[in-house]
Amino acid sequence: MPSIVLPEVDYLTTKYLGEAVAQAFLQDLADGYFRYLTVELVDIRAALNIMSRYRGVPLGLVDASIMALAERYQIQRIFTFDRRHFSLVKPQTMHYFELLP
Repeated sequence: MPSIVLPEVDYLTTKYLGEAVAQAFLQDLADGYFRYLTVELVDIRAALNIMSRYRGVPLGLVDASIMALAERYQIQRIFTFDRRHFSLVKPQTMHYFELLP
């Protein structure tokens, strides 16, 4: 779970699934059921590099940071509803990203 998306996950979960589900997810996160990755300055630099390589593709900081974290930690599977942007980017340290669901 990248730290940069946690507020959005909390908001959308609360809005569409309810406060109890959002709190259960946060409890699972706090209990270590998910790996929590913070976005560091090195990741911001890598995200800017990705955004620069893909000029013309409207990659925002969140998407590019997720990609940067995935590359740094060698995480091939990415859960996203934004297949449009993620499918366009080829990681430099792996053959491809596997997009879920």
